[in-house]
Amino acid sequence: MEFTKLTENEFAEFSEKQDNMNFWQSTGMAHLRKWNGWEYDYVGIKQEQEIIAAALISYRKIFMGQTFVQAPRGFYIDYENKSLMTFFHKELCKYLDSIHCMYFRIDPYIIHIERDINGEIVEGGLDHTQVVDTLKDLGYKHTGYLRGMTTEREPNWMFVKNIKDKTESELLKEFDSRARRMINKTINLGIQVKEITKDELSIYKAIMDHTSMRRGFQDHSLNYYEGLFETFGKEGKLKILVAQLDLTEYKSKLTAEKLDLTMKLEKITGQLQEQAANEKLHKKQVKLEEDIAVVEGKLHECEQMIADNKEDKVILGGATFILAGKEILYLYGGAYEKYMKFNAQYALQWYMFCFGVQHGYERHNFYGISGIFDKQDEGYGVYEFKRGFQGTVEELIGDFYLYRRPLSYKVYEGLRKVKHLVKRH
Repeated sequence: MEFTKLTENEFAEFSEKQDNMNFWQSTGMAHLRKWNGWEYDYVGIKQEQEIIAAALISYRKIFMGQTFVQAPRGFYIDYENKSLMTFFHKELCKYLDSIHCMYFRIDPYIIHIERDINGEIVEGGLDHTQVVDTLKDLGYKHTGYLRGMTTEREPNWMFVKNIKDKTESELLKEFDSRARRMINKTINLGIQVKEITKDELSIYKAIMDHTSMRRGFQDHSLNYYEGLFETFGKEGKLKILVAQLDLTEYKSKLTAEKLDLTMKLEKITGQLQEQAANEKLHKKQVKLEEDIAVVEGKLHECEQMIADNKEDKVILGGATFILAGKEILYLYGGAYEKYMKFNAQYALQWYMFCFGVQHGYERHNFYGISGIFDKQDEGYGVYEFKRGFQGTVEELIGDFYLYRRPLSYKVYEGLRKVKHLVKRH
């Protein structure tokens, strides 16, 4: 076996063959890291000229010429092959020292223990605890099986829907009643989903700025999203979508609906003149009057939206999806609070479900959830939304650190803590 640097084409061809192919370990991510100021290499193991393991390694200088190094979402390797892992680790350490690595981080895209839709362990299911033990034996420090969401690391918990060999109608039937109802509502409203171009990126960024302020998180910069276009976009692996409502069409639908209800009410009213004691007709009359009042309220709201917006079409929300291997990944999403009632996120998700079915994808990954299945938890609503599509919870094995220069790391961390204290005061 030989540990060696790989060409981009070699890495790309090998990664595309992997069952756990993901966007973090991809050429697109290498280029995005470069866009954001990182350096990168592709490394791997060859046996008789055939690649049997590979990884994207990215790094940047942080302190006195020393580097912080990552293999985002780990390696493409058989983690259960201890001899292969040991050889790869030994040779990787030599490479890390050559780029002056202070510390190295991985967060493998490997399931820890198989779980069901409720986050409960599946009896007799997958169990990769041994992989954790192997990494610990090799000297990696495990941060534990963490729950919760933070911007400091990628999520350890995800929600995934299997779409392999499914039709659109089969998927819709599998969703819970609320998800089906919301999707059908967005279709009936005429909500349109469109892909935005790089020149239209400010439209999407405005949605994310609004959402980050509303939900209290720090969004990426415009430069970051431009980088997504320049990397994954050029490879055809990016979908940034917005959901919009044509106000003229919406008003026309409401007007037609009101007319239909009014005609039905007039018919019932006429029947009541001859059947004044008919309780069933009275109930229908009351229900139609209530329905008309609701539609009139929507018409008033629509007219106000037309007055408030310069364009005929109003943007409701948006989402970013990455295409990687067999998987569609829902990376980011947001919506304007005043338009939440239109359920734009259901329209966006359904658009990508249909895309996935039509193009042969096998997984629709809703990505991060907290892993806390308590209805009182602040992140439960995110899980509840994703759960409506009837998938499964996936828990990954977590984050691991390898300290190549532990003394330098202690000094570096100490200085960082002092810096943060100074900023706070």
